[in-house]
Amino acid sequence: MVTLCFALMTAGMCSAQWYVGGAISYGSQRSDNGERRSSSFSFTPRVGYVLNEKELVGVRLTYQNSCSKYSDELTSNKGVIAPYYRYNVVSVGRFTFGIEAALGVGFGKMTGQQTRKEWSIGLEVSPVVSFGLTEHWWAEAYMDLFSLNYYNAKDGDAVHSSSFNAGFNADDIFSFSALHLGVVYRF
Repeated sequence: MVTLCFALMTAGMCSAQWYVGGAISYGSQRSDNGERRSSSFSFTPRVGYVLNEKELVGVRLTYQNSCSKYSDELTSNKGVIAPYYRYNVVSVGRFTFGIEAALGVGFGKMTGQQTRKEWSIGLEVSPVVSFGLTEHWWAEAYMDLFSLNYYNAKDGDAVHSSSFNAGFNADDIFSFSALHLGVVYRF
């Protein structure tokens, strides 16, 4: 995977430019009677390479923290590394609309009544809207819309849960935790 990203980056070296940036997201949900509450926060720095007007490649690192309270409190901290490829479909003025695909591997820990380690691997496809603020600064927004994931959690040697999810998550489409807002600086 790293070799593929490196090959794509060096292939377009003459007409490309490096960029760095990051995004954040935050979401909070509460049930009607207030007994069930959850919140999540993520910070995603990224570095990448603009191959041409339509294609970008890079890698993003994500830190995710989530907390939910119902009968007890669960807290999850997770780190994800995800190489990605973005294709800009259309540009209108200073706006650019694209699709980004990322293959992420995550590791973390969930604490509650018991502590357990977890890991996941997944493919994510996100629509992206970019706005050129200046020649070098860009504002971006993307939404976690489609994902295909495998999740595994362990407490010692026992597997507590594994799941395979595909498709749209109706709860996340209208949740602010699925919307990531950020800025990018292109050198």
